[in-house]
Amino acid sequence: MGFWTKFLARRKVNDFIEAAMHGNLPEVKLLLAEGAEVNARHKYGITALMLASNNGHREVVQALLAEGAEVNAQNGEGITALKGASQNGHSDVVQVLLAGGAEVDARDVNGLTALMIASHNGHSEVVQALLAKGAEVNARHKGGHIALMIASRFGHREVVQALLAKGADVNARNENGTTALMFASQNGYPEVVQVLLAKGADVNARNEYGITALIIAAQNGHKEVVQALLAEGSEVNASNEEGVRALMGASENGHPEVVQVLLAKGAEVDARNKHGKTALMLASNDEVIEMLMKARAK
Repeated sequence: MGFWTKFLARRKVNDFIEAAMHGNLPEVKLLLAEGAEVNARHKYGITALMLASNNGHREVVQALLAEGAEVNAQNGEGITALKGASQNGHSDVVQVLLAGGAEVDARDVNGLTALMIASHNGHSEVVQALLAKGAEVNARHKGGHIALMIASRFGHREVVQALLAKGADVNARNENGTTALMFASQNGYPEVVQVLLAKGADVNARNEYGITALIIAAQNGHKEVVQALLAEGSEVNASNEEGVRALMGASENGHPEVVQVLLAKGAEVDARNKHGKTALMLASNDEVIEMLMKARAK
């Protein structure tokens, strides 16, 4: 093949993929009629179907599939058209791809599935479509996370509910023992915490560092989460492997409202961590110091 032949062929591929990317259905159909290869790849191994799906162009996706586009083609990172549509919340495109034979549990190089990606971004309609097609709800990626942990970490309550309704393991742990409840507590999502607790999340579970949901919530100043955890029986004086307790974390990081809640629930003021420090020694602002001194005087 001569230079100009190669150049024109590559130009046709670029025009075809660009038309699909922008949802230009008439141009896509015209180029296909002129002999454009439906599964031609652009740089990084991207196909027209991947780009059309990623950008939510349903009619283009349908046209490409009708012309034999490979629905499960992957780029160099293992990304498929289904993952792109799921990531961006294009539920109508997801439905089309699934109907066209897309592998619902295909994984990329990091072990991520479309369900995990949709859960990360809070796309509840996509999550429901994937689950209805049989997506493995407790599949894990390389870090040991399941979709429930991912959705909980980012506070997507509707997704969390959908996953639990399909059998997500509420007490599943990642590779360092962290649970969905710990993730939701760490980032301050009381509604997600309540949903997880109602489904039987272990309120006193510890990760490999001995950290509980209460310890991490208190450290980050999430009062509502702390209250919810304590109401469900969280051990107020539990400590991690360094002897750090919820009261110490809240005091050190200057969260007086959380300190007040913990003290009212019986947090031990004079407890020491493995370095001999008490909450009062660690306290970082005057309001917390005053509260702790008053508690000691009682």
